[in-house]
Amino acid sequence: MTDRRPGPDTTPSLGALDQLDLVRPRRAAPEPPRRRGGLVWGLVLLVLAVIAAVWMLGHWRETLGERLMPASDINRQVEAAQQALARGELTAPDGSGARERFQAVLALDPDHPAARAGLSAVRDAALAQARAALDAGDFATARTRLDMARAMAAPAADLSLLELDLQRLESTGADVADKLERARAAHAAGQLEQVPDGALALYSDVLRLQPDNALALDGRRDILSGLLRDADAALARGDVAAAQALVARVIETDPSHLELPARQARLGELLSQRQRATEQVLGRAAQAQRAGRLEDAAADYLSLLADDPAAVEARQGLDDTAAAMAARAGREAADFDFDAAEASLRLARQWAPQSPAIAAAETRLAQSRAAREQVPARGQDPARLRRLIEGAQAAMRRGDLIDPPGDSAWDQLRAAAAIAPDDAQVRAAMGEYDRRARACFEDELAGNRLARAQACLDARAVRERGGDGLSGDRRRLADRWLAFAEERLGANELALARRALDSAQALDPTHPGLAVIAERLRRAGG
Repeated sequence: MTDRRPGPDTTPSLGALDQLDLVRPRRAAPEPPRRRGGLVWGLVLLVLAVIAAVWMLGHWRETLGERLMPASDINRQVEAAQQALARGELTAPDGSGARERFQAVLALDPDHPAARAGLSAVRDAALAQARAALDAGDFATARTRLDMARAMAAPAADLSLLELDLQRLESTGADVADKLERARAAHAAGQLEQVPDGALALYSDVLRLQPDNALALDGRRDILSGLLRDADAALARGDVAAAQALVARVIETDPSHLELPARQARLGELLSQRQRATEQVLGRAAQAQRAGRLEDAAADYLSLLADDPAAVEARQGLDDTAAAMAARAGREAADFDFDAAEASLRLARQWAPQSPAIAAAETRLAQSRAAREQVPARGQDPARLRRLIEGAQAAMRRGDLIDPPGDSAWDQLRAAAAIAPDDAQVRAAMGEYDRRARACFEDELAGNRLARAQACLDARAVRERGGDGLSGDRRRLADRWLAFAEERLGANELALARRALDSAQALDPTHPGLAVIAERLRRAGG
């Protein structure tokens, strides 16, 4: 059988050419599957090698750390660091501080949880110690702990707040040092209580900034002890007011001063004695005033005012005595006893020049002088005497007992008495006047017409030289005025209440209810 395959030097036949692919290029042969699988396995082996290397590195580091410091030594180092932290020993140059011990552990084992937590606790403790040092005034320690906390990455908000406080207190410290120096200089120069540059004022300024400043406390204590010694000297010479002012100065500055209680007890005892003596004098003066011994009452009040010009009760008592003396002058003028009226007015002016009662008595004196000039000589003009009696009787029927001046029953009866004091008709008219005045007072008081009752009481008073027999009726009318004042206070009618109180006081200056109503009126703003 013949081999028809062409040889290397044989030209292919047309049949063989038909079998050639002359249009499409020939594709590369696909990579064998065995070659792709090898690449994947190579990548897997590379990852495993990296993991093994990392594990070997950590194992080597852990092994090296255990070789350098065994686990038991690390635990002991952590425990020592925690103990140092508990003692507040945050850092130390020799490495025994909590910070250095925790850092030594982390140098060998950066992930040690107790050491990391310990460093955070050291940072927090540094902030706390900085705050405590600020509160104690130890600015150097505060600055050191603040810098330490900043180096350990403390929160910026906490750091900024502490920094502001530290700067403020450092500035205050400089101000305190300046004030202390000036206070010591003023103290040495004897400038104790001048304001604002006296030693006491400067020490007080320092203590407002630093309440526990020992130098300021000692300086102030020394000055206050000197003031109390001055108070003792004032008491020794009988100047209770000066001693009281000095003790009050010490109380105002330092109520807890150690030497103060003994001085207060001594001063309180002397003041109690003085108060008892004052009350005795006031009681004696009030009794003399009620008895009509106005000169004696005024002498007692003046003696109290000589010892204490600000004594309110003595001043009020003297004013009331002056008003009573002016009222006496008015009665004396009504009786045409002008010399006695002038003498009474002079005393009233000496005791209380501004008393409204003095002006009223002066007016009454002038009216009486004018009425006296119109009265004829005794025993003359019987017709005029009859007209005066008839006019007085008509005025009494109208109720014009003492007003209006000149036409009142009293003025006309007084003129009639000047003409014929022993005349039976005059005496009868005077008796009728007394009966009408008493009836007028009782009727008006019963009807609670207090102003009219006051006028009726005044009409009775002109018939008595001193008016001392009317004290009971004066007290009754004063009671009514005070009750009216209390009623007006309840209705918040303060002006009416004040006028009622003034009326009661004019009637009975020693009435025990005056002070209560006056205090209530003062509180109400009246």
